[in-house]
Amino acid sequence: MSKEVQLMDFSMSDLIKQNTPGNSEGFPAGVPPSYNWYQGWNDGGLWSPPADFTAVEGWGQVYPKVGSPPYSNPDAAVEVANAKTYVRIKHAGEWTLVQDQSRTQLTGGHFVPDFVGNVAIPMKATPVAGTTIAFGAPPAGYNNHFWYKARGTYPAGAVDAVYVQMEMRVTDPNLHLVAMVGADWWRDARAPYLEDHSNNPGVGGSNWIELSTQWKTIGFYSMSADGFRASPAPPLRDLVREVPPTRPPTPTRSGENSIQNEPGEPASTSREQKHTTANGTDRSSPAEETWQQSINSSSRTMPADPTTTVHALSDDCLLAFALTLGALAKVHWSNLPSRKRISRA
Repeated sequence: MSKEVQLMDFSMSDLIKQNTPGNSEGFPAGVPPSYNWYQGWNDGGLWSPPADFTAVEGWGQVYPKVGSPPYSNPDAAVEVANAKTYVRIKHAGEWTLVQDQSRTQLTGGHFVPDFVGNVAIPMKATPVAGTTIAFGAPPAGYNNHFWYKARGTYPAGAVDAVYVQMEMRVTDPNLHLVAMVGADWWRDARAPYLEDHSNNPGVGGSNWIELSTQWKTIGFYSMSADGFRASPAPPLRDLVREVPPTRPPTPTRSGENSIQNEPGEPASTSREQKHTTANGTDRSSPAEETWQQSINSSSRTMPADPTTTVHALSDDCLLAFALTLGALAKVHWSNLPSRKRISRA
């Protein structure tokens, strides 16, 4: 059976705007304005990987928009489709696909907005039709942060740029959320997270794009605009895409799913949820028990704190993705000694 396709409303000029300073459509609530990525697109990361690195991780994050009124809907979701990560083979000047949502699904969690203390709680993940995944909307005081269940790989010394693209929408028009996509380089597919970020130097991220109930494409490239125009990644050469599926009726709580602890496994159905804490986390569901037993990363698992709020260990790869932007601000842009305090010079 052939896949239904259509021409998505996304152009090179749209992408360049998303990667030009000053074009964010809003700012992330709870993130200190002193953080370098608060304003959106930035060029302070490591655009090309170190010569001995062989892996990359594309990621996305979603926040309530600064200035929007408080709003909560337990059934609201952020849907993500057609997520792809490409790297450019420098000797040929051609792009190759290394991460594809149709092959490797996304995972993630709700993290505190500034990532201070590395605190996170579970994030519901409900498969929709096709390969689209629906993440629960950010609860008060948290964001949505997500990445692939396995890193993309390439030969050492072969790559000079990365391109990440995802399509997103919200299911509730009353949600006012902004989203960013970006990437990290990784030493290899299984390297652990290190506190000095030597195993995962950050690359950068796009401007903040305001989400709506209509699909929006968001992209990030680690090269100059002129360079990308001259050597565009495949999605910008051929805009015919698989249409993100129409969302079925909102599932009941007994049909919701939660992130699993093993890469590549489908989300388990939490059909036995009974008790809910004050912050809305189901304590007795099998999905929550899975989260408490271990937190998924693309390369390692980490014992979780026995409480519903997860305090991540510093050597775990999971939080490397969550701390990417903090790492960029700390290591590659401002070289500050502490992740918790990022001050403007």
